[in-house]
Amino acid sequence: MNADVLAVLRSRKSYAREVLATDRFRKQLALLAKRLKLALEQVEREATIGLEEIVTVQNPMYTAMFDYGLGPMHTRAWTLEVDPRELQQLRRLNVKNPLVFLPTHRSYADAFILTKVLRENGLPRNHILGGNNLGFFPLGTIIRRSGGVLVRRSFKDDEIYKLVVREYLGFLVAQGRNLEWYMEGGRSRTGKLRPPKYGLLRYLVDAIESGVAKDMLLMPVSITYDQLHEVGVMAAEEAGSAKTKEGLRWLAGYARGQQKWIGTAFVHFGEALSLREALQRADSEVEGKQWTVEKIAFEVFQRINRVTPVTAPALVTLALLGVRDRALTLLEVSGLVQPLLEFARQRGLPSGQLESLSDDAGLLRTLHALSKSGVVRCHESGAEAVYGINPGQHSVAAFYRNSAIHWFVNRAIAELALLSVDGSIDSDPVQQAWDRAFALRDLLKFDFFFSDRQTFREEIKLEASLLDPDFREHVATLKSRRQLLRKAPFLIAHRVLPAFLEAYFIVADRLALRPLDQAIDKNALVEECFGVGRQYLLQHRLHNPEAISRELYQNALKLADNRGLLKVQEGASGDLAQRRRAFADELETAVKNVAAIDDLEQSRLKADIG
Repeated sequence: MNADVLAVLRSRKSYAREVLATDRFRKQLALLAKRLKLALEQVEREATIGLEEIVTVQNPMYTAMFDYGLGPMHTRAWTLEVDPRELQQLRRLNVKNPLVFLPTHRSYADAFILTKVLRENGLPRNHILGGNNLGFFPLGTIIRRSGGVLVRRSFKDDEIYKLVVREYLGFLVAQGRNLEWYMEGGRSRTGKLRPPKYGLLRYLVDAIESGVAKDMLLMPVSITYDQLHEVGVMAAEEAGSAKTKEGLRWLAGYARGQQKWIGTAFVHFGEALSLREALQRADSEVEGKQWTVEKIAFEVFQRINRVTPVTAPALVTLALLGVRDRALTLLEVSGLVQPLLEFARQRGLPSGQLESLSDDAGLLRTLHALSKSGVVRCHESGAEAVYGINPGQHSVAAFYRNSAIHWFVNRAIAELALLSVDGSIDSDPVQQAWDRAFALRDLLKFDFFFSDRQTFREEIKLEASLLDPDFREHVATLKSRRQLLRKAPFLIAHRVLPAFLEAYFIVADRLALRPLDQAIDKNALVEECFGVGRQYLLQHRLHNPEAISRELYQNALKLADNRGLLKVQEGASGDLAQRRRAFADELETAVKNVAAIDDLEQSRLKADIG
C-alpha cells in the first residue's frame, strides 16, 4: 500500500500525534508553559485534548458522504452560476501559493456549494473551519473526516487552546493546504456583510511573521442567493426569537426545507490579496498603521462587495420596501424598478440575471417567485393585479435587498447630504453638504465598508453627478436642492437607510436615559431595545420592522463605544450626559431627514399618477 493511500486512511489521533511531535509545536508548548507558570506535562495534556478535537483527515469514504450525501441535501435548492474565468484564475494562483477562501455566510449551504464548485472544476479540497456546534453525530463525524476543522465557538481566555488552533493552522498552510472559513463569525441575519472577526486571520499573520509559511493568498468569495428557504427563521432570530439548537432533528428539518428549487446561487471570486505583501506594506507605512490585521480584513470585505451581484429579487425588494405598505400595479412596480436598473447599468454593477427585469414578463416572474415564497403579496382578483410586501415579511424582504445594499449606500448619503444643508448665510452650502456626507459615513461605519476619505469623496462626486450633472449650481438654496431631488431619476435614501438609522436611534435614545453612574450591560440594553423598538413601531414613532434587529443594535453599541459613550470617565459625567443626548439628537435628525426624502418621493409618485 503506497504512502498516499496510507495518508488518507490514518486516524485522526495518529495525525494529532504527528502534529504534536513536530519541533515547533513542542517548542511553543514549552514557551507557553513557562509563560503561564504551569507544568509542561499539564500543558501538553490539555493541548493533546484540544488538538484531537480539531485535527482533521480526508478519508475517501467520508469525503464521498460529504460530497454526495450531505452535499445534495444542501445544494439542490439552487442552480449554481460561476464565472469560468474566475475559476481559471484560481487554478493558476493555486499552483504556487495556498489559498485561503473567505466567503460570505448566508446559509448552512455555503460550504457545500463552494466545495461543489471547487471539486467540479479541478481545485483541491479545502480544509473548512467551522463551529463545533455542528459536531453532533453523524454530521460531525463526516465533517472531521472529510477535511473539516470544528473549533470551539469561544475560547478567548484559553491560552492553551488558542495555541493549538494557531499552530494547527500554521501546520496546514506550511503543507500547502487550502483553507476556508467565514470571517463574519456566523450567518448574517440581515443579508449584508457583518463586521469581521479577526482571530483566525491573526493566526495566519503569525504563521508568516514566524517563518512557518512564506505566503498565502486571501481569496474573497461572494455567495449570493436569489432566495433562501431558511431566511424566515433567520429573520425571526434576528428579531429576538430563540435560535434552534443544531442536532439530528434540526438536520432532518433543514434537509426537508431544501428539497424545493428556489432560484440561483451566484458564486464570485474577488481579487486575491497576498498576505505577505499586505504585511510588507504595513512595514513601509508610518508606524505600520495602514495595514493592520483589521485593515486587511476590511480590504477583503471590500473586495467581496465589489464582486457581489445585484440580483433581480434584491432590486425588486429594494423598490417595494419604500412605498409605505401600499400595493402597486405592475406598471407602478416597473416605474420604480426601471430607474434602478438603469442606475445599475450606468455604474456597471455586477448583476445576477438582472436583465430579466427589463420587460414585464421578467418582472412578473420575479414577483411571482417572491409571492410563492410568501415575501410578496399578489392580489389578482380585482380590476388589476397589485403587488406589495406581505405583512410580517419586511425583514425577509430586507434580507434580499441587503445583499446588494452596499451599491446604493453612497447614493443615499448624497441625497441626505444635499437635503440636510441648513442654508445658513455665513456658511458654504457645498462644504456643509460635504460635512453632512462625512458625518453620515462616520455614523454608519460599523455597518458598511466605506472607502478611505479621499476615495469616498470621489465616489460621492460620482453619485451627485448622476443625480444632476450640474449639482454644484443647484445647491445654493433649499428650494433648488429640493427641486434637484424631485427631478432626480429616482430617490433611494428612504429605501436603504431607515432601518439602520431607526435601530441606532432606539439604542441612542435608551442610552441617553441611562444613569451616568450605572455600568452599561450591553446584553440587557439590547433586550430592552427589542421591547422599546416594538413599542415605537406600534406608536408609529418609527416605521420599519426590520429596525428590530439584534445585529443592528450591537453595531449601534459599537459606534457608541467608539465615541466613548458607554463608560463614565472620572470627572466627565456632565459631559457624557450631553454627548449621549447629542448622539440621540443626531440620529433623530437623520431619521427625520430620511422621512423628508420619503415625503419627496411620495409627492413625486402622486404627481406621476396624477
